[in-house]
Amino acid sequence: MPLSAVLAIAAAVSLAAASVFILTVRREPVVRGLLEKLPRERISGTVLTVIALLWCIPNIRPIFMPDSPFQTFVVPLILLAIVLAAIFLNYLFARAAAAILILGAHAVLKAAYPARLPGYPLLAALVLVAGVIGIVISAKPYWLRDWFRLSFRNPAVRWASAAYFLLLCAMSCYCAVEA
Repeated sequence: MPLSAVLAIAAAVSLAAASVFILTVRREPVVRGLLEKLPRERISGTVLTVIALLWCIPNIRPIFMPDSPFQTFVVPLILLAIVLAAIFLNYLFARAAAAILILGAHAVLKAAYPARLPGYPLLAALVLVAGVIGIVISAKPYWLRDWFRLSFRNPAVRWASAAYFLLLCAMSCYCAVEA
């Protein structure tokens, strides 16, 4: 995938995450209820799971030799994993969002490193933090819900979270323009 496309996707994901935290400015019970239920949401979690697991296919295929019989089983096993995840996993949205953050961090770092962009050091640091956030959320998915709760209560957490994702979005856009 071209570098500008990877950075554009990173900017879009970062902007979506920032807008979620900006939503916590409105302390309405409806918004609070929606965001507290979001990590366990099945439908949006299934959509993100499909995206994340289909994104894994190019990462899984090189593990096997090109003439290996396992190459033919990758796609059916991914489809089976999607169905099983949608049925059995709890906190599906949180787990899928964590996978998107981890895979996105890998994709951005892999695509942007050879380009020698002027803003790469800051972009790399921000993307590595996003990857670590993804790892932490995948280990304890209920922490995403707790993060939303904390952002409703604490303005510093709310604005720091939104500012981080907005900075990541801005750096992704800047590096996409420079690429």
